[in-house]
Amino acid sequence: MGEVLTRYHVSMDVADRAGVLAAVAGVFAKHDVSIQTVRQEGRGDDATLVVVTHSAPDAALASTVEDLRRLDVVRAVTSVMRVEGEDLP
Repeated sequence: MGEVLTRYHVSMDVADRAGVLAAVAGVFAKHDVSIQTVRQEGRGDDATLVVVTHSAPDAALASTVEDLRRLDVVRAVTSVMRVEGEDLP
């Protein structure tokens, strides 16, 4: 049986400054997890960053989240949820 691929919704509290999105995107790229959508809402010095991925293996997503938690610009990974349904075109 093949690897199970799932889309994920990852929400983070991050610093609201230049380079944060690039640093976060770099972690996803390092683990070969493709980003489908990104939404960022700033609140002063902080922001909420929400990333929805294309389908990815569970292990790759787990490694991505582990590395995101180590980034100095990520204050917290506040939620990681599986997204049901197929990738959008």
